[in-house]
Amino acid sequence: VKDIERDDVEFVCRSLGCRPIASIDHFTAENLAQAELVEEISAGGSKLLKVTGSVTKPETVTILVRAVNEMMLAEAERSIHDALCVVRCLVKKRFLIAGGGAPEIELALRLTEYSRTL
Repeated sequence: VKDIERDDVEFVCRSLGCRPIASIDHFTAENLAQAELVEEISAGGSKLLKVTGSVTKPETVTILVRAVNEMMLAEAERSIHDALCVVRCLVKKRFLIAGGGAPEIELALRLTEYSRTL
């Protein structure tokens, strides 16, 4: 990979499971990562580095989000973050309570049903 922004080096290294190499002396197998395909693609006038089939960190996924303006992009980012938090919670604890007032409605129905037996 060449011509990478300094800010992106840490992200790429964490995503691929490699370490940044500043000199040829550090070019060893334990500092490198493996992938099936690495290609530079164009998307919306900018070039992106697409890494497919990472061997060292196969669980890494990137979501590319584009929007008309910054406000829409920020809203999309918040929505994706919320969705990922829901998935994380479901992985940690395998139960789900429906939203939109569903627990309250269920409680009201059960209380109404119980009140008829009094």
